[in-house]
This record gives sequence, structure tokens and C-alpha cells, in this order.
Amino acid sequence: MKVRFVDNASHVDLRGEFRRIFDSERNGLQHFNFKQTGISKNPKRNTLRGMHYQTYGPPEHKLITVLSGSIHLVVSNAHLVSEVSEVQNEYFLISDTSKSSLLVPSGLATGWISLADSVIISYMMTARYQDCKYSGFRFNDTFAQIKWPNVPQIISEKDLNWQSLK
Repeated sequence: MKVRFVDNASHVDLRGEFRRIFDSERNGLQHFNFKQTGISKNPKRNTLRGMHYQTYGPPEHKLITVLSGSIHLVVSNAHLVSEVSEVQNEYFLISDTSKSSLLVPSGLATGWISLADSVIISYMMTARYQDCKYSGFRFNDTFAQIKWPNVPQIISEKDLNWQSLK
């Protein structure tokens, strides 16, 4: 399975907009059994979260939707490969004006930086979060070679203290 955008049905009228983020029949996601949905609120621009990945447990596929603001999202396989030449990073600009959500398959590392103030993101996941099932690597790990559009200003201690990959 590859990272892909999933179109969201949208209806706009005098009242505003109604957007359907998940519809198993319309989005081709009928084989996904989402177990949990979370909301991430980020008041400040240049807040960085990541790079996080699942280490074991039932596969956790993520459907990521930006509800307010915009993000630069990175999906990486750096923790799965042994040579720099095998590292693959994919970059996505997602905003509240996007008419789609991003489906990220289990096993890949994700991270993002907020490009605006007051960013709100919805995560639908096919597995429940448990601390013992996750790990990460530093956002500026030299092995991963991730290119960020801005210098992060707000990063958690946990994200700053991940060990290097190689």
C-alpha cells in the first residue's frame, strides 16, 4: 500500500461547507476498520511533531485531515532501511482548503510542521494508541535527510531526545 490522497465529498451553500472526511463506500476504504480518532491542536506556527512510527502491534493505518490551517507533512521509511540511498521521504502540503485527506500506511514514520497559527488536525487510526508500540527519530537526523520548509520553533522534549538512526 502506498501513501495516497483520499477525496472528501464537499457541499457548499449559504451556510458554509459540509465535508465528509470518511465514507467507506465512497472513498474505497471499506476494508479499513478505524478504531480511534484523535484531534491535534497546535496554536503556534512552526510547531513540529514527529518523526513517529509504530514498532509492533496490529497495523495502524492513518487517515490525516487538516481541519484548520496548513502543515508540511513528511512520510519516511528511514527507520526501515540500512543505506542512505534507500531512504525515501515523501512531502505533502495539506491545508483546511484541501479537498482530501492523506492515507498513510502502517509502518512508515510521519511528522509535520505547522505552517500557520491555530492548526487543527484529525487523525483516524486503524489501531488504538499505546505508548509501548511507538518509537521515533529526530526530525533533523542526518541519515533521514528530511527537508523542512521552516526552522521548528516548538518541539516536545520527547521528539528532541530520539536517538539517531545510524
